[in-house]
Amino acid sequence: MWKPGLIGILATLALATAAAATEPAATDPGAAAAPVAPESAAATPAPPDSLDDIPSAKPADVSRLLRKVRIRHGDDAVVIQTHLLLNAMQKGAVLATGVRVDRVEEKHGKRYLNFMLETGYVFDDSTRDRTERAQILWATIMEPTLSRLQDGLQVHKAEGLVVQMQYYHRPYRSAEELRATIHEPGTSEEARFYVLASDVDDVIRGKTTVRNLVTQTRTTIDGSELAMMPPASDATLTPGPE
Repeated sequence: MWKPGLIGILATLALATAAAATEPAATDPGAAAAPVAPESAAATPAPPDSLDDIPSAKPADVSRLLRKVRIRHGDDAVVIQTHLLLNAMQKGAVLATGVRVDRVEEKHGKRYLNFMLETGYVFDDSTRDRTERAQILWATIMEPTLSRLQDGLQVHKAEGLVVQMQYYHRPYRSAEELRATIHEPGTSEEARFYVLASDVDDVIRGKTTVRNLVTQTRTTIDGSELAMMPPASDATLTPGPE
């Protein structure tokens, strides 16, 4: 299993919360990382709206390293990589976050470009079961990321993308309780979402919505297939109690 803070391409982004994070950033040229400190009552950094808002991120380094991803996998890979990271940071991460663009691999008879995301999420599993956890991941990270693909999904030498999301789950009753015991994040779990470019085209043509696209997406939790439906309209889409 992954460990928080070990994934990353942008060494500068890895310094984003260096005052509170001590994990070393990897040097893989296909990843971006931003260790996020556990929330504290004293001061919690505001989630960034863009890569430019992350402290210590040097524009020249960001541009150079993301250019490598663009050349290797195409413009959409950069869009997806960037927004997977930003959405995880904005929507509930309390641990280190990181994203890596991996290789194209064949699965289920199709070729997928693989993204590996450390979400930094810790779910309250006393109120959110494995299906609900997957629904929250889709609604808070996948949905807004895919919504950025206004002209469909195009990645070099692939028919779609798969996003591997690592997160934790354990029972806790409040954000304060989680902060006090953040060194014990609970059980690690991994969700995978396999999204085909042809299904994203259905969204562009108005045949479905990004929210409902999850029903056409092959989903696994720790390797086991999971039949997915969109979250209920009144569902609480946070990892735990506020």
